[in-house]
Amino acid sequence: MPSNHCDTSEGGGPPEWLTLALEVPPLDVRPILADGTDPYATVMASADGVILGGSLVIDAPFNPSPLRRVMAGRGFSSYGRKLAEGHWRVFFHLDGGTDWESGAEVEVLPEGAMIWREEDGIHIDVRKLPPPDPLRAIIRLIESLKGAETVVVHHEREPHFLAPELAERGWRIARMASEVVNVRLWLERES
Repeated sequence: MPSNHCDTSEGGGPPEWLTLALEVPPLDVRPILADGTDPYATVMASADGVILGGSLVIDAPFNPSPLRRVMAGRGFSSYGRKLAEGHWRVFFHLDGGTDWESGAEVEVLPEGAMIWREEDGIHIDVRKLPPPDPLRAIIRLIESLKGAETVVVHHEREPHFLAPELAERGWRIARMASEVVNVRLWLERES
C-alpha cells in the first residue's frame, strides 16, 4: 500500500499486528463527515464488535489523533498512514492499547481541549467544548508558545471572536479549511 506518511512503532517500522489488520475492510467515515454528521457513534458501534486480537480499519480525511486516544483507552493500539491528501487510513488492533500512537502524545488541557504535535505544527481540538472554553484554550496555548510555532485549531465552526484576540497578541489566522464538522485554522505569529 503506498504511503506518503505513516506512524512508526518503537522498532522503527510498522507494528507486527498490522498484517492481521490489512485484511479488514475499512469503515470510510469521509462520506459521513461530508453529510455533516459526526461519525463517532458509528465508529464506537463498530469498535464494540471487535473481539480481543481483532482489528478495525477507519478511512478518514485527516489523522484522527483524538479518536486514537479514545480508542487507546478502550484497549486498541493504532497505526496510521496518509494515503493521499485528505485520506488517512488508521488501523486499530484490540490488544490492550500497548502501542496506540507512537510520537503523538495527546495532552488534555483544563478546559477539555486536546493538544498534540504533528508535522505541520501543534494541533488543538476544541470541538465539543461549550463557549467560551474554545477561545480560552486557544489563547492559553498561544500565550505559552515561544518562537514561530504554527498552531492548527480543530473547531466545529468559524470562531468569530478569535481574530481580534489573536491580533492583540501578535498572531493571525494564516489560512482556514472547512470540512463540515471540522473547521481547521492555521494560526501564526505576525512577522
